[in-house]
Amino acid sequence: MFDFSFGELVVLAVIALLVVGPDKMPEMARTAGRWYGVLRRTLTGVRAEVEQQLLLDDLRREADKLRNLANEDLLAPTPAPQPSEEIPPPPSTSGESALPAIQSEGMAAPSATAPVEERLH
Repeated sequence: MFDFSFGELVVLAVIALLVVGPDKMPEMARTAGRWYGVLRRTLTGVRAEVEQQLLLDDLRREADKLRNLANEDLLAPTPAPQPSEEIPPPPSTSGESALPAIQSEGMAAPSATAPVEERLH
């Protein structure tokens, strides 16, 4: 905190001893120690309170951002569904196979035991 060397502290102690006197010196040291403790506790409390307020401010900002994003999503108009091309219905599952249709077009149906490369061609 303060940049005092040991020699400077000894000089200050000697000056305080000469000014206050040897009888009052222990009492003055205790009083200075008490004031130092009170000051230190006060500064620690203020620092903790400031850090807590900064944390709360950050949390409030984040909550506001999330609220704004949620409101934007809720208020944003949903696009109307676009007409799409006619999609053919899936093959019926009534037991009819699509293989006869393939064979009628002149293509050979792949066998189940053929290698994968042959089935893809």
